[in-house]
Amino acid sequence: MVYLYSFLEIVYVIVAAPLIAGIQLSLEERIESKQGPSIFQPYYDLIKLFRKESLVPQISSPVFRLGPYVIVMFYAFLAMILPIITAFPLPFAPSADFIGGGLFFGAAAAIKKFSAIDSRSNYAHLGTSRSASLAVFTEPIMVLIFIMLGVISNTNNPFVINHVLRTSPQWYYSLVHGFVLAAFFMILIIETGQLPVESHTNGELGMIDQAMPFEYTGMDLAMYKLGSYMKTFILLSVFLNVYFIPFGVPTAHSGFLAIVVYMGIHLLKLLGMIVVFALLNTTVSKFRLYKNFDFLAVAFALAFLASLAYYIIK
Repeated sequence: MVYLYSFLEIVYVIVAAPLIAGIQLSLEERIESKQGPSIFQPYYDLIKLFRKESLVPQISSPVFRLGPYVIVMFYAFLAMILPIITAFPLPFAPSADFIGGGLFFGAAAAIKKFSAIDSRSNYAHLGTSRSASLAVFTEPIMVLIFIMLGVISNTNNPFVINHVLRTSPQWYYSLVHGFVLAAFFMILIIETGQLPVESHTNGELGMIDQAMPFEYTGMDLAMYKLGSYMKTFILLSVFLNVYFIPFGVPTAHSGFLAIVVYMGIHLLKLLGMIVVFALLNTTVSKFRLYKNFDFLAVAFALAFLASLAYYIIK
């Protein structure tokens, strides 16, 4: 049965990830009093791209072509080892703890950068250099966040962390958890490309992730987009299921029906986050590029305050 849950989880992530992106895009347009595209527009785009021919720069190597496919495989694997629709580990979960999962996220990001550089496009190089300059600071902050939750739960296992925060009000309502939550939310804004750090436009002065797939077309671009949707979906799920709202996630004794029902609840949780992001993207101005590092400094300060609060409390 647990293998069926794993299969259900990966299908759920692949199918629902474009829907979340479509809802956010449609909601942002409606907040700005525009009609906006259908919430199913990402599906239409993916279907259209899958039917188109892929063009590859003559001077690129196989890294350019294989990159998007490897990235989707990495995110599919992460979907099977992280608590997305269950609060108990599924068969592949022992493959990696939180630090291991972070390494897989980092590996996927590195492959994305290598693929973009291999296109030899100036715009792709521009986006890659900007993305790398942010990642140098975001990844240590993520490690500090994981360490703090590891200190609380005495483990790096996300399922145990979910259990500790779900069953220990003294930790859930503690300053440590509050600071970690705020720091992780700020990192989430960066990793999912939201304002005020990144805007979804092709303006040269501000684009980061939008510049990296400039040379991709057809099925390769479809896989690239699908990987981006899956990354956002998985990160939001980890933030909600492990840190912010760890309650209600089905346990080992819940049964198949409870997991199916929770998938609907999980989508509602994600919609709440999407509303917050949509409000941010329509009411906040984009920072100048160098100001992003001030944003990162605040995130680091919050993560550091979490460690300080822990040692004061102890």
